[in-house]
Amino acid sequence: MAVLLITAVLLVSHLLMGMFIPAAGFEEDDLRTPRIEVVERQGEPPGPLGLLLFPADLRSGVRYVPTVYADYGGIVELLVENKGHNDLYVPQYSVGWEGSSVTYTLNCSRTVASGEAQELGVLHFPGPGGPGPATLRVTMGLWSSSANGENWWDRGELLVTSIDFDVVQEDALREWEVQTNPLNYYNKVNRLVDFEVVQGMAQQVRQEAPGNYSLLQVIKAYELVLSEIEYLTDEDNRWQSPAETLELGTGDCEDHSLLLASLITALGGSARVNVIPGHAFATVYLGNASTADLAVEAIQAYYGNAVPVHWTADGSGHWLVIDTNGVPYVGGYPASASPAGGVGGVNWHFEDGDWIRTMDVTGETEFSLFF
Repeated sequence: MAVLLITAVLLVSHLLMGMFIPAAGFEEDDLRTPRIEVVERQGEPPGPLGLLLFPADLRSGVRYVPTVYADYGGIVELLVENKGHNDLYVPQYSVGWEGSSVTYTLNCSRTVASGEAQELGVLHFPGPGGPGPATLRVTMGLWSSSANGENWWDRGELLVTSIDFDVVQEDALREWEVQTNPLNYYNKVNRLVDFEVVQGMAQQVRQEAPGNYSLLQVIKAYELVLSEIEYLTDEDNRWQSPAETLELGTGDCEDHSLLLASLITALGGSARVNVIPGHAFATVYLGNASTADLAVEAIQAYYGNAVPVHWTADGSGHWLVIDTNGVPYVGGYPASASPAGGVGGVNWHFEDGDWIRTMDVTGETEFSLFF
């Protein structure tokens, strides 16, 4: 009986050690900063404007993050389906609060071919400044083409829809309890990540964004995982390896995070898998505060508007949020979280609890009897 009691005490002690004794993780020389260059959206009008009115048969709608905050605002994306026989061109779309003359515009410059449907890019809009009911108007510019596509008619600015929101006030920013590389989570993550199985995806990313490891490659990797892997919860909350996730084409937040962190590492970057109450997401190392500022400029140029860019920060530097299940762009705040205390940066916190476990993706594990 005494032997069983001692064994139980040792087991519980070891389990607790796995929660609170950290693994070594990255050393300073291991951290790799992405090359950052500003890649602006570019779009040219598809052809000359004419004097004839050409038809337009389209279906339009919007996708948006349902909670809008008084200061931070929210995110919207315009969707267009061309149901006609001629091409359409959307130079821009805009949003604005009803009763205000201020608008926020995304210059998307997209041609939508006959029979095609397109997502025209995410647009951030600041809040109305206070909580309560508010209505957001969404408009779009639209050109329609002649049958041969050689001439175009500018149809002007059209109302897409009006969206009613019950705007909420952000909370004050709270302190986080940070656990870096707790041994049990660190070993679990690094047993599952796989840098070889994602080499094909890495090659796809490099074809779209050639050259050495860069922030643009991070964005393309995010978009690839977002488009290829459907989000699907599992009842037993089992963490899949990247190989399983690729084979199934589905996965939950942990599975997305492990796959994306593996892909970033295969591209030459430094990544982490983070766990907060009810959610997991990946982050990628940016470097110091100056590099983070450059990254914000590049990300906003890529998306064509001033999207807020979020990260975590510690003694090692700034880690960019790349959550394929969160606000849908690189730098959007994670799912199961909300903006707080300001816009962007570390101004976000968790909807339940105030702790985060952050695990360096090294592909190596440390000795443990049980983990």
